[in-house]
Amino acid sequence: MADTNDREKSTDSVDLDVTELWKAVIEGLHRGPVNRSLWDAVARAVPLTIEDSTFVIGFNPRDMRYASYVQTAANRMRIQEILLARSGRRLELRVIEGDTLDAWRRVKQIERLSEERAEDQVRETTARSQSVRAWSELNEKLIKLFSSVQARRYPIQLARLLAKSLSMVYETDVVVRHSDPEGAVFHDRELNRVCDRLATYCDLTPVAVAVEYLRYRSSRRGTKDQDQRQ
Repeated sequence: MADTNDREKSTDSVDLDVTELWKAVIEGLHRGPVNRSLWDAVARAVPLTIEDSTFVIGFNPRDMRYASYVQTAANRMRIQEILLARSGRRLELRVIEGDTLDAWRRVKQIERLSEERAEDQVRETTARSQSVRAWSELNEKLIKLFSSVQARRYPIQLARLLAKSLSMVYETDVVVRHSDPEGAVFHDRELNRVCDRLATYCDLTPVAVAVEYLRYRSSRRGTKDQDQRQ
């Protein structure tokens, strides 16, 4: 059992003593129907703290097998009813492994990190979805651009279309890499596919289109750097 000095009163109501409340729970359960498994479990549980509307109890790792008796729907409801009657507040029972406040802090830290990772995954998924849409829209624009030319495509005409296409590719490339920096591999793959399509449209090799794009990108970046220096 953890030392009682390692237990806290409510973080938002100093008149609630977790130790006394838990004693009331034990006494209340003993006045009800005989349930020795539950009685043994609550006797081994250590009341730790009240945070917001959560009453936190913990079990020493060697006693965690008793936690399941506390967490059944019926037993949990009975415990929470006693807590409500004695405290005047609706408290949600929370059971953790560990019988100290340090154990509770570790649980909260792990949960916080897990939530942050989940939020990062959501942001990454959202950014990737937007990137997929951006590349798809670019491909549709390129199809329309080259389909709009009805007459025979002469070299100069194709060169103009390619130059216009490279500008469109560059704008999309910059936007998606800025909004979705973790998707570099995905962006490179989509960029290669665009080069393949432009090569087909312009009767060039994909490498030739890629070289032209890299030159164009370098010139745009050079112009941007020069503007920033001025």
